[in-house]
Amino acid sequence: MTDRRPFDLERFPDGYGEADDEYADELDEDDGPYDHEEPDPDDWYELDEYEPAHAGGRGGGRRLSTILLAVAVVGVLLLGALGVWVQRQINPPGSPGEPRGIVVAEGATSSAIGEQLADEGIISSAFVWDWYLRINGGGPFQAGEYQLADDSSMGAVVDILSRGPLPPEERRYTMPEGFTIDETLARLADPEKGLGLDLAVLQQLLDSGQVRSTYQPADQPSNEGILFPETYLVDPEADELAVLQQMVGELDATMAGLEVESAQERYNLTPYEILIVASLIEEETKVDAERPMVARVIYNRLRQGIALGIDATSRYEAEIDGRDRGDIDFTSDSPYNTRRVKGLPPTPIASPGRASIEAALNPADGPWIYYVLEDSAGNHVFTESNSEFLRAKQACKEAGLGCG
Repeated sequence: MTDRRPFDLERFPDGYGEADDEYADELDEDDGPYDHEEPDPDDWYELDEYEPAHAGGRGGGRRLSTILLAVAVVGVLLLGALGVWVQRQINPPGSPGEPRGIVVAEGATSSAIGEQLADEGIISSAFVWDWYLRINGGGPFQAGEYQLADDSSMGAVVDILSRGPLPPEERRYTMPEGFTIDETLARLADPEKGLGLDLAVLQQLLDSGQVRSTYQPADQPSNEGILFPETYLVDPEADELAVLQQMVGELDATMAGLEVESAQERYNLTPYEILIVASLIEEETKVDAERPMVARVIYNRLRQGIALGIDATSRYEAEIDGRDRGDIDFTSDSPYNTRRVKGLPPTPIASPGRASIEAALNPADGPWIYYVLEDSAGNHVFTESNSEFLRAKQACKEAGLGCG
């Protein structure tokens, strides 16, 4: 290719002239790429040969529309994913865990509470919590203890917090089935197993008649059996009178709920006598399945005029007489000596639980008039045969189970 020479202004100060022609001739002679003939201006902008690709052109517009549509679709997908995520923070999938105690500190803000709950695993996001409260309302919340479950919905947490904290911790104690009145009062006075109440005050309240059951006969001075065995929650401010009234009230409510009044027509027994039968059942077996069977033996013996022969009544008689429970006098004429005296003893011999009261009201069907301890687990042999009873009793002795 011929070298291009630069345009020399010194050589051609006035533009094209003679020198121009001379230079053009040189170009023609060299067959250079430039033609000295000027092109036709009308040919410069032929639309079919020159189409600038600027934003207003047809191809550029289509590309821009495609980009904007893609951006919009991505935006919608991101918003949808964000919405699903937020919804899962507000209402986590699955069931919440077991409630547990969470203490909100004095002066804690709603935002600080959210951070605490997120750290504890109660809610999943403190950030979403703050926005949830701004949009839906809630707070400020009181300091104190709340029962909250892991993975709870924020709505459920707000509802619980809005109701306020739990009341001051209640005292709890359990009174076992089968305790006598003396054992019951001793447990209430025990500061570890009971409530640490004043034993003398408890006894005075019972002796004064301030605490009595609806089903206790007016002329019955004994309070045996009226303090219902149960697990109790007691107000921190409850005194001795309130505790005793709660226990007696629980007995009356249980008896009424079991329709104990029906026993008069069904078994010719008063509600108080049902309580006595239930106390005998409580002392005779700890196997739930046997309670209705023991009840049937008692009713069969009462109907046939046979002495009950329940040694637990004689052990109770020894206790109220101030003797050791094992110091039994089977020759006495005490109404608690059911080997000699027919019929029920005059009072319950312990506090029966609900299962024994139910058994007294619903005895099993059967002809049995004897039962003998069969094994160390507390199971019994039930029979109507005297000879079978004697064989079972001998086996009990040989096994060292305490049959005498």
